[in-house]
Amino acid sequence: MTRLLFSCLIDADRSNSIAFEHPNQAHLLDYKRPNWQIAIDKIETLYQGFADKAEHSPPNPINEQRNHIAQTCLHAAQSDQGIFTLTVPTGGGKTLASLRFAVQHAKRHNLDRIIYIIPFTSIIEQNAAEVRKILEEEGPKGVFDGQWVLEQHSNLEPDVQTWQSKLIMDNWNAPIVFTTMVQFLESCFGGGTKGVRRLHQLSRAVLIFDEIQTLPMNCYYLFCSALNFLTTHANSSAVLCTATQPVLDNLPIAHNGSLNSATEIIGERTQLHTLFDTLQRVDIHDHTKNPQDLDGLTNYVNHNFAQFSSTLVIVNTKTWASQLYQKLSDTVPENELYHLSTSQCARHRKDLLDQIRNRLKQGLPTLVISTQLIEAGVDVSFRSVVRFLAGLDSIAQAAGRCNRHGEMRDDQDKPVKGQVFIVRPESENLSKLPTIAQGKAIMSNILSQWAHNAYGDVHLLHPDIMQQFFHHYYQTEHGIKEMAYPIKDSKGKSVGTETLYNWLSSNNTNPLTNNNNAQRHQAEQFPQLWQSFMDAGRTFKAIDAPTKAIIVPYLEEGRHLISALYNTSVSDSHFYQLVHDAQQYSINVFPFMLDKLMDENAIHQVRDTGILTLSETFYDAQMGLNIAGDGKLDFMDFGM
Repeated sequence: MTRLLFSCLIDADRSNSIAFEHPNQAHLLDYKRPNWQIAIDKIETLYQGFADKAEHSPPNPINEQRNHIAQTCLHAAQSDQGIFTLTVPTGGGKTLASLRFAVQHAKRHNLDRIIYIIPFTSIIEQNAAEVRKILEEEGPKGVFDGQWVLEQHSNLEPDVQTWQSKLIMDNWNAPIVFTTMVQFLESCFGGGTKGVRRLHQLSRAVLIFDEIQTLPMNCYYLFCSALNFLTTHANSSAVLCTATQPVLDNLPIAHNGSLNSATEIIGERTQLHTLFDTLQRVDIHDHTKNPQDLDGLTNYVNHNFAQFSSTLVIVNTKTWASQLYQKLSDTVPENELYHLSTSQCARHRKDLLDQIRNRLKQGLPTLVISTQLIEAGVDVSFRSVVRFLAGLDSIAQAAGRCNRHGEMRDDQDKPVKGQVFIVRPESENLSKLPTIAQGKAIMSNILSQWAHNAYGDVHLLHPDIMQQFFHHYYQTEHGIKEMAYPIKDSKGKSVGTETLYNWLSSNNTNPLTNNNNAQRHQAEQFPQLWQSFMDAGRTFKAIDAPTKAIIVPYLEEGRHLISALYNTSVSDSHFYQLVHDAQQYSINVFPFMLDKLMDENAIHQVRDTGILTLSETFYDAQMGLNIAGDGKLDFMDFGM
């Protein structure tokens, strides 16, 4: 409540200042609740088109289930406000179905806006474009003309900003906002005033959390408390969407609380089981008993690719992605082999994914080596997926990139299943990826039990097994320690039992306070505020990785943007448009990588803005960032 009031104060102060200083732009501050019926009509017209097409097409169980999901969302939208879960297998059409729920629910309860909170910037543009095509008119050169959708996902912010840019760039002043989980968490818990200014926009809203299983574990209790407040006291509703629903309403430390009771839109567990059984499009094979080295896994992938001609390999670290890609390039034609990782900027990955989708659509041989970035929300479909051993949630997401639309057929045009293979590398450095390491260990036990039929005759991705996976995950020592955001030193080691959750709640370990709120509560007095907001804000990082964004010279467009930034002043009206455009040409690097690049004189700063750019020789057309800078890929083990 304190932060919500602070949010209102900050936004009002800045709005008043900019309106006084720039009266000709004061209208940009206005917001009028949209006529949700306009959006409803457009969405229902789209669904009517689906129904008309289905009437004149052969029966398709996948499309029938997608229609069932959408119909269920339509009816659930008339419910009272609260927390909802939408547990749908990958490829079940949850983005469009959740939009149908959101606009109907917003109209039903007179809400101001819909906010989509998405885990990765890489899929914001994809999802926002899907909604724009429905609600806005497409103009020349594919530009949409309308006031419905706003994308806000910048990890590239100049250090030098004007009052105008601070106010107008990211105010969430639109009916439908697409942002990231990082931005949501920073608004709720981060320091300073930039993020918290938007917090009040989370009230009177429908909050759609896509791929909620990617929520950072150290934010579990903070997230649950924030969402409980927003849905109980701020007139908002929330929908947690995923194929692998974490069990947030039953977390292990009772006094820290859990998520309030949620309503599953799909229905009771029997209905959920029926849905997952119907949308079961893959067989899963456990090939983890014999760990393999680089040569062994290269031969394994080559054999798989020769058999299926359409193979996606998902690894846990950039090092493995780089080495496996380089090794396979000796035997696989260059036009058939692709690499995807966060060493490439978003525009680079988008171009590669467009090429990959085009080849898959034409039935051309396609082999992709990717880190786990491809698992959440990326719409691709392969005949075979090879997944390095990880948690069950990751394996389920990987399986969602295989036979995604149930399109695979045999010679008699009968449906066949895609094939998913779990493998184990002989060695991999997961020291900087403890969440993956923990999931991998739990998954080893589950696979052992599954092999001995301990779960009965059920699919590995059955919701009950998924629930058991998360239950085991939460009970681990790592899980229990991490969930309340433990305070750590500069080396990443926990400092006693202090947690950020405590600093922002009772804060009863603070030696400078005499917290008597328990007695005040009994006396029916208002509580006093003992929260350490400033220390918590300084400590909080939505992603526990001190990365820095760098603009890279990908293609002529990237080189032109870099040149334009150096030739434009911060005070120029189009400077922030250039910064916005450069977002898709940026990558995030860790401090030791940044230091190495600086030692090589590969990094330059745009005047005193804090914006960094990369020299051209340090960006590779296939792999992205090349720390060596000599056209040869550097196999430094990033631990990522």
